[in-house]
Amino acid sequence: MTRVDPGAFDALYLCERCLLAGDAPGPCPRCGRERLICRPGTPDDPGRRPLMNAAGDVQTRAPLWWLKHSVAPLIGRLPPVN
Repeated sequence: MTRVDPGAFDALYLCERCLLAGDAPGPCPRCGRERLICRPGTPDDPGRRPLMNAAGDVQTRAPLWWLKHSVAPLIGRLPPVN
């Protein structure tokens, strides 16, 4: 498995199915799905931290940039809550 340092790139290309990272766009070599472009920011960017509540407890290990990239589009598709 090849490790990609997000701080070394302006952008990463991640497969949304298997999360295999790469430094170029194109199909994922593992599953064939097209990789998504992600811009995680600089190493000290607050968007690279995990989601935390007001007490400072970590709510998810996923960094904020990934949640915004992957979860935000799903929220727009949810039906309204009554």
